[in-house]
Amino acid sequence: MEQSFILKAQSPAALAEEYIVKSIWENKYPAGTELPAERELADKIGVTRTTLREVLQRLARDGWLTIQHGKATRVNDIWQSAGPNVLNTVLKLDHTLAPVIVSNVLSLRTRMAEYYVREAVKISPKDSLALFAPLAELADTPEAYVEFDYNLFRQFTFIANKPVYALVLNSFRSMYLQVASLFFQNAQARELTLQFYLQLQKLCEAGDYNGVMECIIRNRHESGQFWSAILQSLPESFGENK
Repeated sequence: MEQSFILKAQSPAALAEEYIVKSIWENKYPAGTELPAERELADKIGVTRTTLREVLQRLARDGWLTIQHGKATRVNDIWQSAGPNVLNTVLKLDHTLAPVIVSNVLSLRTRMAEYYVREAVKISPKDSLALFAPLAELADTPEAYVEFDYNLFRQFTFIANKPVYALVLNSFRSMYLQVASLFFQNAQARELTLQFYLQLQKLCEAGDYNGVMECIIRNRHESGQFWSAILQSLPESFGENK
């Protein structure tokens, strides 16, 4: 197999996927161009055509490629065609993008929440309040906070009748959990967030949906110091699948 870079994958399918993705990312196969024919590409990578075909289909679903029957497979510009599910792959390809990607994920999560959590409390304060039932027994561990936080904000989307927002959260769940895990490693960050949960719980109890957005915005500002420190020292392993 021709190699201009080191491949780490072990299985044939993973090897083929890594080779193609790296080749696209490093402009060996630039966006808008066509991949070599299946037979040629399979021989170059050292895998069977069946394995290659399965990989190409998967990469097409993720937005890296466009496959049309009877035509050559075309390379896409992932920033135009892919979804958040490729974020971990992008981070493996270029770790220097980690601060930007993390900042974007944080911004998207918070900005969405400012809107749909308010809507949830407006529609059903009772159902919104019920989401905080596990809070009394929330363990003071990063893992417990990560799980509670993700589930809390995801369930709010359904009460708000915004299921598409839940799909958005699903699409970058892995990244969301990794980002939250870094944040909740800090005991002070957990305490700050606990106070935020308690304030949000009181707003739900009072049915004060107008106060929700202000509460979330205030928490965003207060947690900023922790995020600044995290973004300056992201671990090299960040973005790897757990």
